Amino acid sequence: MDEEMLLHSSELEVNGEVFSINIFCSAAGRFFAKTCLGEDDFIITDGPSLPETLKRHEDLLPLAVGTRELTQSYFGGPRRSRGRRP
Repeated sequence: MDEEMLLHSSELEVNGEVFSINIFCSAAGRFFAKTCLGEDDFIITDGPSLPETLKRHEDLLPLAVGTRELTQSYFGGPRRSRGRRP
């Protein structure tokens, strides 16, 4: 199994919720960012460097959150509580 090393943690507010962004580097030297959007729901973005991976993730996170909100609204599922996400 590949070992990952946490290199960076930050937070981003999207639609009134605060999401944690964690950036890792694998033993193979690949960078990826991970954010938990809900139970068993994560967005993962990769990139060639820490700054590029963070930028890509910050750019895509609002789209991922908005898509899930639209899907929940359309299917009548429970809404996520607002606030801080781990």
